[in-house]
Amino acid sequence: MSVVPIPPRSPLDRERFEALVAEGYDQVPLVRSVELHGSRPVDLLRALPSGQRFLLESTRVSNEGRYSFVGARPFLTFRARGARCEVNGEPQPGEPLATLRGLLGRWRGVRLPGMPLFCGGAVGFFAYEASHYFESLPRHRNDDLGLPDIALDFVDTFVAVDHLEDRALVVATGRDYEDCLQRVEALERVVRTVASTGLREPAWRLADGQTPDVSWRSNFTQEGYQRAVERVQEYIRAGDTYQVNLSQRLEVEPRLPALELYEALSSISPVHFASYLEVDGFEVVSASPERLVRVEDGRAITRPIAGTRRKGTPEENARFAHELRTSEKERAEHAMLVDLERNDLGRVCAYGSVQVTKLMEIIEYAHVLHIESEVVGRLAPGVAPLDVVAAVFPGGTITGVPKIRTMQLITELEPHARGLYTGSLGYVSFTGELDLNIVIRTMVLKGGRAWVQVGAGIVHDSEPRREYQETLHKARSLLLALSACPVEGTA
Repeated sequence: MSVVPIPPRSPLDRERFEALVAEGYDQVPLVRSVELHGSRPVDLLRALPSGQRFLLESTRVSNEGRYSFVGARPFLTFRARGARCEVNGEPQPGEPLATLRGLLGRWRGVRLPGMPLFCGGAVGFFAYEASHYFESLPRHRNDDLGLPDIALDFVDTFVAVDHLEDRALVVATGRDYEDCLQRVEALERVVRTVASTGLREPAWRLADGQTPDVSWRSNFTQEGYQRAVERVQEYIRAGDTYQVNLSQRLEVEPRLPALELYEALSSISPVHFASYLEVDGFEVVSASPERLVRVEDGRAITRPIAGTRRKGTPEENARFAHELRTSEKERAEHAMLVDLERNDLGRVCAYGSVQVTKLMEIIEYAHVLHIESEVVGRLAPGVAPLDVVAAVFPGGTITGVPKIRTMQLITELEPHARGLYTGSLGYVSFTGELDLNIVIRTMVLKGGRAWVQVGAGIVHDSEPRREYQETLHKARSLLLALSACPVEGTA
């Protein structure tokens, strides 16, 4: 990845643009900066044509969560399911990963100083079932939702929202100056219209109180989930595994359209990896707090989360935080997963470069407390973005230890294929850098239904009833959002 010495956010004139093209870059950005006057990323999203829109948002704004990304109308789409893949809806010969690797290597982008990590590229997801491309694993017998294993939309025109400066960076990338100029000016007009319109009143309201009042149906009974926990513990005693993330899937009839649900969920649970996607007739609404991997300036960064308590009063929170810090079970479980992340990064990082930079910090979210750590390594020469994904996917915090055996047990014990749950969602930039979350605290909406999946890490001394309740604690923010009702008289 190259950073060109140009003053931050200064617009490229034709001469400098074409000089970069002559150097071999075929995704050179033209950038326009627009004051937003408080307009939100979701307001910008509403102004774009529906069908293939995306929003990758930091609703928990900080220096780490400075930027959000909004766009629509990809110039190329990639879909894979099983042994088949399509580009722009056309079946492709050969193996899906080889096709995707070729696509990701087709373009060479440049990031100008002052630009965020995403400079155009592929936006979308790797579903949990994408693990079959990286490891020899059995597919689940019951994949009822039928989602793609991989769905990536390649975008060269988008908006990056700078939350700290309340500005939008309108970006168009390519090698043809006139074409980029036309695209950036057209999108700039949309952004200026939104910024001058004022804030839109919510078309929804949250239910009274802090208890979800929406009914749901699980693919487990409570007794069935607890028996599955006990079965995991039998495998642990037999020496098959040390820990397994076991999940249940809740099905709900939503009261709101997906985009209103996204707004409601973001207001309830602000996080660094909020997401909204429209893909092939279904929608994704996510408030994930967890990163799978970020690649920036040749470094790979993971941030495992494991260990959970519900939020309560300040006094309860202090007690729960103390429990997490002192619990042998929670600390041992977390330490195993940190070691797993170190080993995963070690597959693609230079020898001796992988370090634990943060260990077992207690982080508060809207409805839960988590133990979090950070693991960082310097990528070895020649490592491509897909190599990094293959090394760490899926995240160990939502599979278990050892990873391959626990994934076999997940397929055996859970009633349905996971689909998007515990896959990864985010972007791979034209520059080769990337940022992918772990898909938790997420709902998939399709055919008038919403599906929410939540899990718990099972170890030898887990209490089955308590683990079942932990899954429901994790579902609470999603169920509260699904309890929201439309406001009468709003459009």
